[in-house]
Amino acid sequence: MKTKNLAWLLAVALPLTFVACKPTEQAESDDSSDTAPQATPGEVAGVNGASDLSPVEAQTMIDDVTIGHKVTDGIIAPADQGDDFAPGDPIHLTMKVGDAPAGSEVKVIWYGPGEAKIGEDAKAVVSGATTLAFQAPDTSSWQKGDYRAEIWIGDEKVNQQTFNLTDKSGSGR
Repeated sequence: MKTKNLAWLLAVALPLTFVACKPTEQAESDDSSDTAPQATPGEVAGVNGASDLSPVEAQTMIDDVTIGHKVTDGIIAPADQGDDFAPGDPIHLTMKVGDAPAGSEVKVIWYGPGEAKIGEDAKAVVSGATTLAFQAPDTSSWQKGDYRAEIWIGDEKVNQQTFNLTDKSGSGR
């Protein structure tokens, strides 16, 4: 009798053990509302549009992003580089784009304290161009604090530069 009960128990419990241990698969959904919202604008996963780039491909197109006070011949010289500015100071970003195809759109999005979006600018890479330069919107009304500029090409964020606005005596480098 005990053997019969043991055989019945094994016949029922053993298959349940394998079912319970089987890895679960998540169902795919076509509903885009199931996905988490994008942290920053521009990134559109799974879209095969003209601006859809792989992260690796996008990273190869933008090099040497530099922030500073003055642009000369398309670059910011080492003496003019820095990340401390006073309200009203011009803020420049330059980058090398020699590996980006002509017509590629490069975008800079400016964020202020509290992650508030305060400006955006986009430029197309011109055939034969090796650099691109951007300037922040008028900073005279900007409050002191921490800021950042995101650099995008196509739908990929490729760089981010942080800087701050401080008193005139603390700005300049």
